[in-house]
Amino acid sequence: MKTMIDLTDRFPMTFDVPRMREELASLEGADWLPHYDKALAEGWTAIPLVSRDGSMDSEESQRVGTLGAYRRTPVVEKLPYFAEILDAFPCPQGRVRIMKMMPGTVINPHRDVEKEVANIAFGQVRLHVPIETNDDVVFVVGGERLRMEPGRLYYVNFSKTHYVRNDGSTVRTHLVLDLGVDAFLARVFPPPSAVERLDRACVRALLPLQWKTIGLQNRAIRVFWRTYEGSALQRLRHRLRGGRPA
Repeated sequence: MKTMIDLTDRFPMTFDVPRMREELASLEGADWLPHYDKALAEGWTAIPLVSRDGSMDSEESQRVGTLGAYRRTPVVEKLPYFAEILDAFPCPQGRVRIMKMMPGTVINPHRDVEKEVANIAFGQVRLHVPIETNDDVVFVVGGERLRMEPGRLYYVNFSKTHYVRNDGSTVRTHLVLDLGVDAFLARVFPPPSAVERLDRACVRALLPLQWKTIGLQNRAIRVFWRTYEGSALQRLRHRLRGGRPA
């Protein structure tokens, strides 16, 4: 399954980067929200354009809701060109965010799973339109380094492990859209080959099993450490090693 697909030439709208940057500049002084998962990154922030309940007042506004039931946030009224872009996607919309990475920011390796999965095999995708970027951004997905140009529309398979580093001296800002794949959006993608259709079917069958296995492992680890900390076994281990419990 392809890691990235450039959809620009198949999409009916051309993205006007100067207009996007002009409206982005109007957000100067706005409250950019930190990501709700603090373990992922520091300095990775967002302004929600579409959220699960139309709110944009806390990082929780970025949580996943029901695809197609999301609402636009108040800031869209001040961003007419971004509103035009949203209108150009007449498909079920999930989270839509302007996402900013400051210089030196690192998004740690992770993959998007379960409700947050971004993989066309599951009928939901995450598309990126770069607004501001630089040549020193390191964006690696599934072991492959990706390069994106401002004003182009990209699909990326984020069910693969990915990480990002902004090693440059300027901000990296993308418009990021979580969308449901309906008849409209399916036409924006190149028609899949027979092999690709088979691959997607295998992914739909196998990835949820992998997520479940990982979830069970993580729960078992958490239970072990809750039981182990302060236990007689821990005290015995420290005595045998000649140390003291932390």
